[in-house]
Amino acid sequence: MLQESEHFYIEQLKKKLEEKIGFKVLEFQDCRKFSELLNNDKITISAHTIARFYGILKEAHRPYTSTLNLLANFSGYEGYASFCSHIRRSDANALANSRGISSGDFSFTALELAIQMNDWKNVQILLDSFDFTCGTEKNNMTMFLGNAVRQHPSKYEFLKALTEIENGRHFFFESFVDEDDPGYYYSTALKNYYVKKKNEIESNLFYTCYINARKIYLNQFENFDELNLIWDSALPFDKMHFHQISRTFELRILSDSLKGKLKTKIDYHLSDVLNILPTYSPYEKSWILARTIKALSFSKHLAAALEINDFKNAIYTTYLELKGRIESIAELIIQLTVHSFPKIFDNKTFPPARIREKHLNETNARISIESATALLYAEEPVKKVIESNLFSFADKTGNVWIKGLITNK
Repeated sequence: MLQESEHFYIEQLKKKLEEKIGFKVLEFQDCRKFSELLNNDKITISAHTIARFYGILKEAHRPYTSTLNLLANFSGYEGYASFCSHIRRSDANALANSRGISSGDFSFTALELAIQMNDWKNVQILLDSFDFTCGTEKNNMTMFLGNAVRQHPSKYEFLKALTEIENGRHFFFESFVDEDDPGYYYSTALKNYYVKKKNEIESNLFYTCYINARKIYLNQFENFDELNLIWDSALPFDKMHFHQISRTFELRILSDSLKGKLKTKIDYHLSDVLNILPTYSPYEKSWILARTIKALSFSKHLAAALEINDFKNAIYTTYLELKGRIESIAELIIQLTVHSFPKIFDNKTFPPARIREKHLNETNARISIESATALLYAEEPVKKVIESNLFSFADKTGNVWIKGLITNK
């Protein structure tokens, strides 16, 4: 080994040993204590040797290999060489997986490089090898892919490659879900690649809800025949993801509103929502309620819906469960609703909170909701700036439903 490498490994071994014994070795008394612990483990190393190892007693020569082996044994390794090998592998993995995730043959660094080189075959191989174990790892991959796709000059080649593998469809199309959809790239890819590759009732339902709700909010909707699927009595609600269910409720409300039927069917829609809520977590409830609120607000029926106690109480209970923590767009909508109707909710609110993590796929919705919440409490000149821009921005980005919350209609 090179001398500088040797120094690095010895320093790492010192840290590992201190982690094991539970205290820093800073003076000779610590060396005595350490020596006793080693002796209890049937390892004989004197306090003076440990003092020389930690530099408390000055020593010019390298620690004996036998001493290094014994210390490595105490740390849980076969020997010093085994310890050094473990450190090298850990460093290599840290560099390959710069986001702190270790997953077999997967490497974030290799994936990022393959994406930049349009090496779609290896992009697919690497993504197929990614096996996440927690929600944080999944979210890291989702946001990584979303950002990579948005910035890529060969966006449609990239999107086509993602639709051809399960992990590509899952992490980008089904998890990232680009609600901003700049240049309509996401909706185009859904139509041309995703639905054709994954032709099943859940994926078709997701496509139907995403495309048509977006058209309605942008005042571009034309064809009610495209909505037949959301009324199918055979929809497997017990097997559907909560996002699919929330989008179905949202589009049903929007559809009946456009047909002029919502006033007489509002109790029916809210009953469906309220009946399904108890089976979900607070986070999932937030999404089901938030998309219902969006549709009711757009349709100018939110105030009437809030007069129904069970619906009002479901919103307020979910709001309280958030405890002032905002992690998603859905929770922002729940918060805005409670703050927009203070009399209905008895003025019992937490101070407004901003979203903790910026969601790249819903920047437009985030800006609209946070601006609307700020407008409730803003004073001049900030209030005038928000008022002069908010509604135009909401119209432009398909967040026109925000008006119903600001005007309490």
